[in-house]
Amino acid sequence: MQPDQLARLAQLQPRLQEDFADVVLGSILVALGIAALALGAVRGRSTSRPLSYLGIANVLYGLRLILDTDLLGAWVGIPERLALWLIVLITYLLPLPAILFAEWALGRGWLSSIRLALWVQIVYAAGAILIDAVRGPETAMGINNFVVLFGIAVMLLNGVLHLRKNPGVLRAVRTREGRIVIAGAAVFLALVINENLVEAGLLPWGVTAEPLGILALGGAIFYAFLRRVLANERRLAGISQELETARRIQSSLLPRQMPEVRGLALAARYLPMADVGGDLYGFLAVDPERLGILVADVSGHGVPAALIASMVKVALAAQAEHASDPAAVLAGMNRILHGNLERGFVTAAYIYMDSGSATYACAGHPPLLVWREAEGRVEEMRQESLPLGRFRQAEYRNEELRVSPGDRILLYTDGVTEALSPAGEPFGDERLREFLAFSAALDALLGRLAEWTGREPGAPLDDDVTVVMAEQR
Repeated sequence: MQPDQLARLAQLQPRLQEDFADVVLGSILVALGIAALALGAVRGRSTSRPLSYLGIANVLYGLRLILDTDLLGAWVGIPERLALWLIVLITYLLPLPAILFAEWALGRGWLSSIRLALWVQIVYAAGAILIDAVRGPETAMGINNFVVLFGIAVMLLNGVLHLRKNPGVLRAVRTREGRIVIAGAAVFLALVINENLVEAGLLPWGVTAEPLGILALGGAIFYAFLRRVLANERRLAGISQELETARRIQSSLLPRQMPEVRGLALAARYLPMADVGGDLYGFLAVDPERLGILVADVSGHGVPAALIASMVKVALAAQAEHASDPAAVLAGMNRILHGNLERGFVTAAYIYMDSGSATYACAGHPPLLVWREAEGRVEEMRQESLPLGRFRQAEYRNEELRVSPGDRILLYTDGVTEALSPAGEPFGDERLREFLAFSAALDALLGRLAEWTGREPGAPLDDDVTVVMAEQR
């Protein structure tokens, strides 16, 4: 440091000691404002605006406190006139984020008075900057205190009216966060009003402490927000844990391994759209040569659908004695599910395989597809029927079909045919039939769906996907 700078510091030392509190407080407010802006940038849209207003107000006020000391001039070399200009500009602009924050919290206010206060401040700030640019800084500062007091009066009035119209807000005020914010707001209002009344010459004393009010309000809001964020994070962690538990439970509903049936090759794939889904497949094994296969699709998605899927699993297990009669299986499941699904329903398809023959029944489900190896064609078995769970007396019918060596039977849910391309075109029945004609690999089918929808292989689609393939040997 040069000798002249050391001499200047020695002269300014008493003043710098007096300004120490303002420098520290200003630095705290700037740091608090930057933290609020950073949180607003990473949080959702609902919280980014108020945090941005809070952050800008704290940064501006903190900078004004620091600029109003001899620190920058002595250490950084900022000319006094430039510092004065910056202080004046900040003073004119500082109320704007505060009013925007109030408008976010209270709306436009009674007779749009908050919006009016915003426009008054904008017009005054613009005019004051122009006047000062012509006549010098602080020329238009004379009525600044009255403009600020007008804005505070408008926000206080609308705050009282908001509480009267929304009594439920009082419940939030009674929480720990609410009480801290109210206390911070009370300190802020008292000290800011005192500051402006003193500067306007309307009070006999000269004691002011406005920066502490700014710190009290900003700190209280920031504290309340952090408490809310942490509470939400804990709640989300709890939900994630519950979802993981639900996922494990649902995984336990699916068969751990394919049944071994002579003359039959089985394969199944399940791809939920979320952590848990509403699709289900299951088997009723009669003996080493005969097997019942069910594929079901619960209306809706997520945890509610997964809970219903567990009921479907129980309902299927209860039909073991009717395994060779698909219509009886579906009717029995319908009786169990009826009245227990509220407004939901379940579509299902059940096929009974028995040494070269099969019996099929459907409950509002997509059609069964059969690849006829000898004839080189895909056969579709479609039934008009009611879904499970909605109508207690719903009836279902059996349909017999022969199965020859090389034939492939495909049961699936509508998540396959309704998978949409980026252009909004469904995968459709025809593409599924074309695939069945050329391949028996279900992994290849899921890869084709991923390609069609523009997703990464194995990524969830817009609906749960379940496919079961049975090939006669």
